[in-house]
Amino acid sequence: MSSTPQTRDQHAVDAGIDHITLSVGDARARAAEFVERYGFQVIATGETPEFTAVAVGQRDIVLLLLEGRADDHPATLFTARHGDGVSDIALRVAEPDRRAALEAFGDVTHTFVTRSPGEPWSLPGIDPVRGGEPAPTGGHLLRVDHIAVCLETGELEPTVEFYRRELGWRVVFEEDIHVGAQAMQSKVVQSPDTGVTLTLLQPMSGAVPGQIDDFLKRHGGGGVQHLAFAVPGIVAAVAELGAAGVRFLTTPEAYYEDLEERLGSSGYPVAELRAHHVLADRDHDGELFQIFTRSEHPRRTHFMEIIERRGATTFGSNNIRKLYEAVERQDAE
Repeated sequence: MSSTPQTRDQHAVDAGIDHITLSVGDARARAAEFVERYGFQVIATGETPEFTAVAVGQRDIVLLLLEGRADDHPATLFTARHGDGVSDIALRVAEPDRRAALEAFGDVTHTFVTRSPGEPWSLPGIDPVRGGEPAPTGGHLLRVDHIAVCLETGELEPTVEFYRRELGWRVVFEEDIHVGAQAMQSKVVQSPDTGVTLTLLQPMSGAVPGQIDDFLKRHGGGGVQHLAFAVPGIVAAVAELGAAGVRFLTTPEAYYEDLEERLGSSGYPVAELRAHHVLADRDHDGELFQIFTRSEHPRRTHFMEIIERRGATTFGSNNIRKLYEAVERQDAE
């Protein structure tokens, strides 16, 4: 899809993310996983000679599972290159009756969507299902907290400049993360209304290859590594999601040995966090609790994050270091 030249004002984000498209090999099967495991419900469907689509929603989150049926359909081409994954992050804009697209990073695009207040969710060829509005209650997921993006070395600054120039977004956080001999650089860009947050990561030149390098190799270039869903209470969410079949990464016991000393008094007892393998961090604004799902992608690339913020505005990078140290201590025992 080619870039459509626009001005910054024309691309002003009005209400955050409209939906996230995952190009997949089997739209119905992937939609069923989100319904059964994560508590989504089907809100729209569509089938044409070119594609099969199922949209699922939960509160402020809409995921569009898009399966290409024609050899030259964008979803077909995306899955051939990368397997199932995020191919479009659609942004809500104020201009009426406008559909435009902009190339972002890797093979990921931004489409721009306008909707009237209260309008049932739909797209051309994809129609609402009866009673299919995202439920205001039910399920634990509230919104997309952030989207983590892996970039090739040297692509971080050009990508940041793209968001500044084309969309008027700004950098709200940046840091270099060193984990043993591995290292990565991170910059977080955010829309002016704070409704969309992208965590951009690239391997640091000269460092030992790590998880970002692994993603880039397996995915076939830059792309979305994971979606982070915000929840109001992470322990309850993890317990229920786990019972529904979501598989989470486990955390070494050594990680929790100095957690209380490191964080001080926390919103959750350490024993409760340990029992559910939840990670905890603190910044100058408050606490953050997070856990990552196991990647069930055939290429071991895409996965999900569950996150609860109690004031914290950063992204838990201390946990990356502490996990590494915990594994090192555990291996030395």
